Amino acid sequence: MTSEYIIGQIFQNEYPPEAAMWCNNNNAYIDEIEPLQGIRRFEIKAVPQPTAEDRERKFHREFFNTSLGYIRRSVTMADGSHKDFLSDLLPTIAIAVNLNTPVSIIAYSKPDFTHPVADWTQYQHIETVTTQFIQECFLQLQNDFIPN
Repeated sequence: MTSEYIIGQIFQNEYPPEAAMWCNNNNAYIDEIEPLQGIRRFEIKAVPQPTAEDRERKFHREFFNTSLGYIRRSVTMADGSHKDFLSDLLPTIAIAVNLNTPVSIIAYSKPDFTHPVADWTQYQHIETVTTQFIQECFLQLQNDFIPN
């Protein structure tokens, strides 16, 4: 029995567990395909790579647009914990701005979706929160509750 497998390889009746392990390490999966003469068949297929459209859709799920740039919905704090920007951080930021306390945030520029982003820091920029930004965030929060 071989331990080397290839994309497009077809097995009849069942596939060896080693083939599944190979797939896990090689960005592939095993799919049951149409039987041939009543015999079950399984094929090794490559996991499809995300398209530019897939990457853009994912970006718009994870970020929302404001006058200061795109804001990441789930923020990683300095201690490594995660907070939701709109529900966890916005209320405190709004209070600080109302008290005329400057607040800086990290905003992002929109990336080119033709390639995966390996380093998000190249798209980051520091912005000072404005009252317009606070209003945009509250509108975004409201829009998130409106059914599509």
